[in-house]
Amino acid sequence: MPTKTTPSDKLAKDRDKLIADLKLLMEDAKHLTSDASDATQDFATEKAEHVREQLNDVMDKLKDQGEVVKAKTKETANDLEKLIKDNPWQSLGIALVAGIVIDRFMRD
Repeated sequence: MPTKTTPSDKLAKDRDKLIADLKLLMEDAKHLTSDASDATQDFATEKAEHVREQLNDVMDKLKDQGEVVKAKTKETANDLEKLIKDNPWQSLGIALVAGIVIDRFMRD
């Protein structure tokens, strides 16, 4: 005699299949999020490294420019010092006039 499946047996079988499918779906979702997380982390790491390299390049350029400015400033200061030593009275007169002009601007 064949066994008769009742509606409750069919419902239980469908429920078990649904639970198994949901477990598979959850596993797939877990793997997907893990893969996405790894890809995102790799992307972020790559971009951070690229930004770090660009910052290093900018810092190197700034250091080079700083050295150039430092050398030019030193050269200008030496030229100014020589000019003052060679023309002390003229330098004193220029300083006096500059002081008067600055004083007038400060009073207004």
